[in-house]
Amino acid sequence: MKKILYSVFMLATMVLAACSSDDITEPAVKRGMVLKANVEDTDTRATITDNEGRWKFAFAMGDKVNVGNDKVSDYYTFTNNGTVFTSTDAKQTAEAANWCAYFPSETINLENQSGDFADVAKNYALAGATATATTGSDGLTVTMKAKAAVLCIVGVNKGESLDINVKDSNNGWVSGLVADKNTVGFSVKKSDKKVTLLSKPDAGVYYVVVPAGVKLSVYNGENLIKTTTKGLTAGKYYTLKTGETTGSATNKLGETISWVQLWAGGPKFATKNVAQEMTWYDAIKTDDDFAWGKNWRTPTADEVYGEGKLYALPDENNHWKPVAGSPSFKIIKEGENITLVFTGVQPGYTKNTLTLFNKEKSGDNNFDFWTSSEINGYGKRFNITARNSETGGLNIGLFWISTFDNKNTKYLVRPVLAK
Repeated sequence: MKKILYSVFMLATMVLAACSSDDITEPAVKRGMVLKANVEDTDTRATITDNEGRWKFAFAMGDKVNVGNDKVSDYYTFTNNGTVFTSTDAKQTAEAANWCAYFPSETINLENQSGDFADVAKNYALAGATATATTGSDGLTVTMKAKAAVLCIVGVNKGESLDINVKDSNNGWVSGLVADKNTVGFSVKKSDKKVTLLSKPDAGVYYVVVPAGVKLSVYNGENLIKTTTKGLTAGKYYTLKTGETTGSATNKLGETISWVQLWAGGPKFATKNVAQEMTWYDAIKTDDDFAWGKNWRTPTADEVYGEGKLYALPDENNHWKPVAGSPSFKIIKEGENITLVFTGVQPGYTKNTLTLFNKEKSGDNNFDFWTSSEINGYGKRFNITARNSETGGLNIGLFWISTFDNKNTKYLVRPVLAK
């Protein structure tokens, strides 16, 4: 079931098609009615760690809404045909009834969610009821409200497996949601045994639907990520990280060096270079032999360069521009000082920046550093060159991994955290 998630909730209308009845045992009861269901438009921004999420919900082809009332024990199922929701089984009632509608069903299984952004709506609980009792002969109008919240789980550390599970205030393991019959609410379905809501083998950004309005404790395996002091607000988006994306570590020179991570699972870059340029041979040293000691090392080319990492492609003017999904960047000139600043774009990273410093060579501004990778006897250097263009101003003229640098040539080194 494909879903569309945007920046705010939108209005959705469901029409239940009327059809003739051949039921001769209940001549006073007609099949078919019209239902208009509005999804409540609310401010959908919320956060635990930062301000990032804004959601918009829209129904898609094949979506189902279950509708019941206090005169029948079962539910009628209506299916979206792309324009309206229809059911051949829905019946008007002989006397006025209170009608309730539930999406995507009256029962929702939250176990083993995919974590994909597009799959959130498949578990995104909505419920609504008619304002007054009615037989349905003149149609039904229902305003559906969100009954779930969304966790954006950011797995920070490369190689770290994720096992996201959630407990309620009574220490029960959350496994799903069940509609409270004839109300506009869902109850939390729980288990005595651990229930995995999301399982992933590595770092990344994943999305998990959880109950709203009840106190929750979110775990990665046995490690507590966050306990809410009160229930999460329905219809809102919360970012949770499994670890830190900024910090500091010492080097063997006695300095405390800050570090920053720009994408999930990425290296943790030092915010400054090693003071002196060095050959590739010195750059690849590790542990206590490295210039900064065992807490730091030179990154590989694959760690820093590629789609989703530090990456750019040339436009028609041969000006290299950031690629969607990779950190954005801009040249900053303050007097004679020129820097290149990267900013993370993934949830949990939009406040993280990395600054590369200029080294002028042959009239160009260069923001480069050795990697520990090699090819055909040459060292691989991460190379960004900015130069004045005919269109005016500084533009990025190169953004790539150079593969033909003599290993004895001295270049700057931008270390990353060793572990």
